Amino acid sequence: MRIIYSGLLYLLAPLVPLYLKKRGKKNPQYLENWHERFGWNLVNPSTKPIVWFHSVSVGETRAMYKLVELFNENLPEYQILITTMTPTGRETAKKLYPYAHIHYVPYDLSFSVKQFYKTFKPKLGIILETEIWPNLVHFAAHNAIPLYLVNARLSNRSYIGYNRFKMVLASILNKFTGILCQDQNTLNNFAKLNYSGKLAVVGNTKFDLVLNSDINQLIMLFKQMFAERKVITFASTRDGEEELILDNLDFSEDVVYLIIPRHPERFIELENLLIERNVNYQKRSDGNLIKPETKVVIGDSMGEMLAYYAISYLAIIGGSFKDFGGQNPIEAIFMHVPVIFGNSMYNFNEIAENCLTDGCAYQIDSVSKLSDAIHKMLHNVNEYVELKDHCNQFIDKYQGASQRVFDIVKQSL
Repeated sequence: MRIIYSGLLYLLAPLVPLYLKKRGKKNPQYLENWHERFGWNLVNPSTKPIVWFHSVSVGETRAMYKLVELFNENLPEYQILITTMTPTGRETAKKLYPYAHIHYVPYDLSFSVKQFYKTFKPKLGIILETEIWPNLVHFAAHNAIPLYLVNARLSNRSYIGYNRFKMVLASILNKFTGILCQDQNTLNNFAKLNYSGKLAVVGNTKFDLVLNSDINQLIMLFKQMFAERKVITFASTRDGEEELILDNLDFSEDVVYLIIPRHPERFIELENLLIERNVNYQKRSDGNLIKPETKVVIGDSMGEMLAYYAISYLAIIGGSFKDFGGQNPIEAIFMHVPVIFGNSMYNFNEIAENCLTDGCAYQIDSVSKLSDAIHKMLHNVNEYVELKDHCNQFIDKYQGASQRVFDIVKQSL
């Protein structure tokens, strides 16, 4: 969970156009529809009452698919509005939800947020997982809009930090109608922050992922690109991890290593590391067939992680080899791919523990053991097959959060 301090935005607002221009050099989509971020010239194209979903980027946008479908199928009298923060999230939403109105969430400036609510007048708001914007939350309560935080996650580490500001934070949190948590530990931490609204453990809607036709087509493309190569995927690696990983790989293994930095501005950093080490590599963005002599593929694309996992033999979770708290392993396991992660998984502590307990993941305490762990999974076929079978059982065990969320939040309509 992240609290966005909106007061800073007022000071920084004059610089926002410069920021968008800078981002636009790398991704021109940042320059499109920017008026929506300020609440200017907004248009509500629907005559139906609106149910509003907010997802930050691609992962959250996919994670809410089943939940959004439940609303669309069971409550057709409502129009679905989906807001995102990023262009990739927006494009993903357009593909997944052709019946929805897609929009950028306004910056957390009071005039922008007021105009957003004045234009769309949502009857219900659902925020997925990550960020809490004080003005967005405050004016939802001011306009008597029921607002839920779904897929809520609050680690013990984050709780310690937020507890210092409990009095201020509680006044924001208690404007939520409900906080629906991934696990019991999160629920306990919100309760200790003096949240007094509806608290429930419902699980994680990411277990309810659905593969649409676009993803299936991408999977077919990747299978052609990688042919019969055995793919070891490093997913969402963070700053400084690629160097550690490359220094601890066995390039004599008959595999291709697919490395996907979490942030696109670091694709070039990975490429430079490979050049320095004289490693034969290709880039996904080139769209070429992967050659037999290629040892590393740079996954320099956004929004394609599920398809990457679909062609993977094994997934190594980034953010877990340095002190970043790891990334979510659910998508890999959903695609029936066993995972390996390092010691730093505090952002997904309960999920990581459940993965280990249920036998679909393998944890190493040092990146120096990475090569041996991969070798073991490649050559101990019986153990690998057992891990893969446990992936299927794991997903079946934890699915159903979307239905539980739907049953709770629809009562506010």
